[in-house]
Amino acid sequence: MRFFDPFEELKRMQERMNRLFEEFERTSRAFVPTLETFAVPVDVIDEGDQIRVIADLPGFNKEDIQVYFEDASLVIKAERKEEKEEKGKDYIMQERRYGEVYRKVSVPVDVDVEKVSAKYNNGILEIVLPKTEKAQKKVIKIE
Repeated sequence: MRFFDPFEELKRMQERMNRLFEEFERTSRAFVPTLETFAVPVDVIDEGDQIRVIADLPGFNKEDIQVYFEDASLVIKAERKEEKEEKGKDYIMQERRYGEVYRKVSVPVDVDVEKVSAKYNNGILEIVLPKTEKAQKKVIKIE
């Protein structure tokens, strides 16, 4: 016959809870957002004869941003390189991230690639994609 010890049962329960919290902490750390995991937030606006894509890329230099077409999609890619570590600096907190961000936006219409324009100002990238004549919506007047 086994003797029931409530303190032993509490100890086992505490160990199980500790394992549960350790597992939660381990898995939640994998989902902490870093620059490497961020997708570039964009707005895609159909303006009739063109599509305007507005992307937030704060903290990047214009030279660090690439925009190109790949498989009928617009690709926005930017990379912020880590500054060289200065010896003797003791960080209290370091939240700024370095790495690459990437976004691939499907373009559902034919675009005149030769006339695409892009400008970057104050962390906002604006890309204008002129539609080809056949891709533009034609309104038919009903008589």
